[in-house]
Amino acid sequence: MKTRKSKRPNPYLADMPGSRWRDIGGLMHGRLTAIEPLGVKTPGPNGQHLWLCRCECGQLKQVAIGDWGRIKSCGCLLMEGPPVTHGMSETRIFWRWSNMLQRCANPKHKAYPRYGGRGIKVCERWLTFENFYADMGDPPGPDAELDREDNDLGYNPDNVRWLPKAEHMQKTHADRRARKAREPS
Repeated sequence: MKTRKSKRPNPYLADMPGSRWRDIGGLMHGRLTAIEPLGVKTPGPNGQHLWLCRCECGQLKQVAIGDWGRIKSCGCLLMEGPPVTHGMSETRIFWRWSNMLQRCANPKHKAYPRYGGRGIKVCERWLTFENFYADMGDPPGPDAELDREDNDLGYNPDNVRWLPKAEHMQKTHADRRARKAREPS
């Protein structure tokens, strides 16, 4: 945060000589705008200067100078809850998408050597769940698995389809056997 020359006198100077003064009047953080210093400190030997702030919702809130930059609202943000993007974070399709990303991008994932370690990547469009979901939709059945038609290519709309688990497992084992046969001894 940039410091600027204080425009108002230190209201604490008479009662608390030597107290450090920082003028944040008029500054905004999150939904809060600092209005004026209250001229008091929080209790305790290391008390902090208090400021009266107005939230965008209209409520007033006292904020200790040490909390400025951390507190973003009068509490109305907490009442609204976390931002909802797609609302599908607890679904099986989201779990499959997330696992696909981890296999390809996270070296600590147990399957990374077979995916990201072999150069298998997720196309840029599918790095966002909403795009992946728009292209693939819901799995056609409870046992459907993501399948890459060409296992040497990455995850993209032209190379990925839904397959029943049994069919996917057969294909996976056949691909592994073929890959091992191609490896030099």
